[in-house]
Amino acid sequence: MIHRKSSANFSLNWNTSFPAITVCELYNSEKIWDLSDDHFGLEHDLYIDDFISEIAFFRGICISCENCEHLHCPDNFTLLLDVFRSKCSELIMECSYLNVIFDCCDQFLPIPTEYGVCFSFNSHQARKVSQVQYKNNRMTGAGHLTFHAAADVQVHVHAPIDVPFHFAEGMIKETVLLGNYKEIILNVIEVFNHESVEELSNEQRRCRYSHEHVEERLGIYEFYSYSGCIVECTVALHLLYCNCTSHFMAVPSKNSLPVCDYRGLICLTSINERILAERKSCDCMSSCEEPEYNIIFNTPDDKQEADRDVSDIHVALVELPTQRYVRRVAKTNLDLLSKQ
Repeated sequence: MIHRKSSANFSLNWNTSFPAITVCELYNSEKIWDLSDDHFGLEHDLYIDDFISEIAFFRGICISCENCEHLHCPDNFTLLLDVFRSKCSELIMECSYLNVIFDCCDQFLPIPTEYGVCFSFNSHQARKVSQVQYKNNRMTGAGHLTFHAAADVQVHVHAPIDVPFHFAEGMIKETVLLGNYKEIILNVIEVFNHESVEELSNEQRRCRYSHEHVEERLGIYEFYSYSGCIVECTVALHLLYCNCTSHFMAVPSKNSLPVCDYRGLICLTSINERILAERKSCDCMSSCEEPEYNIIFNTPDDKQEADRDVSDIHVALVELPTQRYVRRVAKTNLDLLSKQ
């Protein structure tokens, strides 16, 4: 059995997936200081600010956790995230899709990531539904999304089945500082799988469908994706070496993973380089249902006057696509038998 992935030109008569747009808040020292004064009082110890920064915007290491061996550190990480990370309604506002205004937080849904809880539009994983919600075709035209952000954010543009993750190659990731304007224009090449492809094993087709979970699945994400597999593989390494994982991944209301306290974070810090090396060897196949998005135009970041209290962000498809990849089986078992 062999399979072939080819580019095919057709008259446009299929639905095209608008990408998922995931917004993650970035660290802002002034905000941390101000909120820390409100929460702990003006006379609080300054080491607390460093600790809160590393907890609220955890990046795999916590240097200040060493101080907790001899100083009192807040131990309710869930409360710290609630206080020091912005809610959706505080972060994203004035949303419209195809010029139709909608309530931002009805569509930008929370999703756990290695960057903390982010808010994702048109995401299978956040919606826990495997069908694309926002499709583009001849009736809708090319999709375009506009929204405002009220803080420094990182905007991830990716396939609806995917999630943002550290060191993602090929995933579009843009930093948008408060007050700036960002426009991202994309083209998309959809992937169409012939029905015979699913009859092959994932080893034969070298990809997985969203319902084909790996045996070691931890249940952080609803559907299989390459990015979700990398994240879960990393969490499995946390559990192997430190018997816990970060507060970004262990969410009591959503899973039963053991969450690290400051001692656990010290352990994660000590093995961080080992984790980064070993996650490169995680056994994760690509998704069979992953459209390809490419940037056609991207607003330059320099020479912008950041004098507004919100950022204006616009993501759009340049046009409806005129080609797509087709994955099909060239020879089936029946074909081979008929020629013997």
